[in-house]
Amino acid sequence: MNKWKKGAVTLACDELYERIKGKKIGLMVNTTAIDNEGNLLIDAIVDRGVAQVEFFFGMEHGVRGNLYAGGGDSDPVDAKTGVKIVSLYKYPRLQPPVEWVEKVDAIVFCAQDVGVRHWTYTPWMMLLIETCAKTGCEVIILDRPNPIRGDIIEGAPAEEKYVGKHLLSGFAYPLRHGMTIGELALMYNDVKNVGAKVTVLKMQGWKRDMWYDETGLVWVPGSPNMPDTDSPLFFAATGLLQSSNFSLGIGTTTPFEFVGDPSFDGEALARELNSRDIPGIYFIQKYYMAMTYLKPQEGNGRELVLCNGVYMVINDRDAWRPVQTQLHIIDALAKLFPDKVNFEYEHHARGRMCTDAICDALKAGKSVLPIAEEWKQGAEEFKKAREKYLLY
Repeated sequence: MNKWKKGAVTLACDELYERIKGKKIGLMVNTTAIDNEGNLLIDAIVDRGVAQVEFFFGMEHGVRGNLYAGGGDSDPVDAKTGVKIVSLYKYPRLQPPVEWVEKVDAIVFCAQDVGVRHWTYTPWMMLLIETCAKTGCEVIILDRPNPIRGDIIEGAPAEEKYVGKHLLSGFAYPLRHGMTIGELALMYNDVKNVGAKVTVLKMQGWKRDMWYDETGLVWVPGSPNMPDTDSPLFFAATGLLQSSNFSLGIGTTTPFEFVGDPSFDGEALARELNSRDIPGIYFIQKYYMAMTYLKPQEGNGRELVLCNGVYMVINDRDAWRPVQTQLHIIDALAKLFPDKVNFEYEHHARGRMCTDAICDALKAGKSVLPIAEEWKQGAEEFKKAREKYLLY
């Protein structure tokens, strides 16, 4: 029989099983929550019978990863375990409902973060903490690594006018935050004066300068657009542009690694970006088939089209700063294709960015590159503010 190979980092699963023993619990986890033996955490907990599992909270892509983004669980009961599924898409603000939380002693949260603020699962954890504070229910977080290191911060914290307005921002923290889900939970609970009972079960062996592929833990995609351990870095480099009218490679096997459109000149874009000598990254002209937005007069939605653009190749991930690179990409697109690019194609573009600075600069015909210097100051201030919440 094949044996599961353990790596440098181990999760506090045994501590979790001990902590929930004899309790009535709910589980807010997804398919990225794998225990140290390679088992899906929801199955491991139910199979062990250490606690009475009352329900699963269904987040994006569903409890077992069988749903499209933005869809709730269609089945009211999990077929394998027989446990009730409560789809959070059925509730206002996608907030975990009080009427379910008050049924249990604790709720276990575990979902792999990607180290980037606008990743839905982690802000969803913050909504859970809010609800649990109202009922006195304990939130138990099985901590997991930050896949793009815990010692690098990029981007200023979200502007207050956008904080908590949607699922893409839980509180005022930077785009590349350098924290684990447990650390973010502790910070959120404190700085927002939520007052919940939050317990974080720490990993063993994780160091802040680790990349995910150095942990020895298996990478399970939390989304079809996060296929491997490099994906979070590319997400940090292009993810803000999901509300634009061009392609980031969604629908390819390497999402977020492309920037293109049927109408772009990929050679010109590659030449422009490479001329900027951005450390750690190189741009190659590339044709590719991807999902791109239909033009407004053709109706809403996406279609599969041939795009011309650039493909990003990392040549030094330690030196590369993807958030700063994203500003260069925006700046280059605005310079080369001003009549073809709409950075606010979707109404929530500014909310995804959690700032008005980028769109306001573009509307005024100004470069967005000076924003990078402003963001550095915000990142330094956050670095100091987060210190007392760091667990590693």
